Amino acid sequence: MIKAIIFDCFGVVLVDAFDAAYEKFGGDVAKDHDFIVQTFYESHTGGAFSGDVLAKHLGIDPKEWKETINEGSTLNQNVLDYVGELRTKYKTGMLSNVGGGRLPEMFEPGVLEKYFDAVVGSGDIGYAKPEPEAYEITADLLGVRLDECVFIDDRQHYVDGAKAVGMQGILYTSLSQLKSDLEVLLKK
Repeated sequence: MIKAIIFDCFGVVLVDAFDAAYEKFGGDVAKDHDFIVQTFYESHTGGAFSGDVLAKHLGIDPKEWKETINEGSTLNQNVLDYVGELRTKYKTGMLSNVGGGRLPEMFEPGVLEKYFDAVVGSGDIGYAKPEPEAYEITADLLGVRLDECVFIDDRQHYVDGAKAVGMQGILYTSLSQLKSDLEVLLKK
């Protein structure tokens, strides 16, 4: 029986502005893929803030990078409204690969607490998706077993990581698709 639904942040709750920002400053996301993945992994597990590393790589001021990302990362209020509906029957959580302390900075005060019972940033716990510990810690904070969770992300390898530890997983492409897929899982 499903007792908790866990959402990713970037690309699900927030529209992800990374690719557009990176290309705006002359970066090539495809060419720099390995560098970007490594930079994020190090930041998401407690290393140097990825924005500083990326800004240096792109030859811009870190403040300019942060402003561009923040301007482009808009709240998906329709998804949050759905989270609010779900929270009346299920525990809700957020698990995001993000540098330590960054999640609260990205939302207006009180928003995270209004919608989520637990909010986990990988940089705060030292484990990043798809590492099993990231999912395990989130489930523990929600007070549920792994097999009682559904994890929703816009990146398949993070959904696969959730499934590998025993969670149900949904690849997010749109809100209507999410509602349809989640309805099927919740009826089981």
